[in-house]
Amino acid sequence: MNHLIIFAHPQQSLNQTLLDLVVSTLLNNGHDVTVRDVYAIGFPPELTLAEKAAMKSGDVPIAIQTEQKLIQQADVLTFIFPIWWTGFPAMLKGYVERVFSEGFAYQINEHGAIDNLLQDKKAVIINTHDAPRTFLDSNMIAAPSHHMTTDTEVFNFIGIEPVERLLFSSMEQASADDIHEILKETKETVDQLFPPAV
Repeated sequence: MNHLIIFAHPQQSLNQTLLDLVVSTLLNNGHDVTVRDVYAIGFPPELTLAEKAAMKSGDVPIAIQTEQKLIQQADVLTFIFPIWWTGFPAMLKGYVERVFSEGFAYQINEHGAIDNLLQDKKAVIINTHDAPRTFLDSNMIAAPSHHMTTDTEVFNFIGIEPVERLLFSSMEQASADDIHEILKETKETVDQLFPPAV
C-alpha cells in the first residue's frame, strides 16, 4: 500500500518519535511511505482570497498541485500532530484549507449538496495532548466543532474512511513507562491495520 504521512510539529518531540516509529513499521511491513512535514517543507498556511479565486477558475498553485498529487497516489493518509487550542496546529490547518480544496477534495453539486471526491482512501489520526484525558472528554472531545476540525469528521466530509484515531493525553506528566506503552500501542496498531503483504 502507498502511505502518505502528513506530520506537524516544529521541534523534536514525542510526535517525531511516533512519526519515526510509524514510518519504520510500515517500511518493515513492505509498504511505500512518503512523509510531508509541513514545518520542514515550509508549507505556507495562508489561504488568500486571490488564491481561492484562482483555484476556483482552475489555476492551482504548483505547491498545492504537488501535495494533491501525493494525496491522489496514496491509499492511506496518516496525520500525526499535537492538539493545540482544541484543534490543528496553524501550519496544519492551513495545509488542510489550501490542499483539500473545493474541486479536489469535495464539490457542491447542482442540488446544493456536498460530493466527497476522495473516496477509496483510508485515514489514521495520531494525536498528543498535554491535558489529562478526563479533561479532554469533558471539555472538547465531544464538541461537534472539534470533531469537524480535528477528529474523523474532517475525513468523512471528503469521503476518506477513518480507520483509527489514537489520542495520547497527559503528555506533560508522562513517565518513561508511559512513553513505552504509547509506542507499543502505536506499533501494535499499525501492525494490525497494515500487516506485511502476503
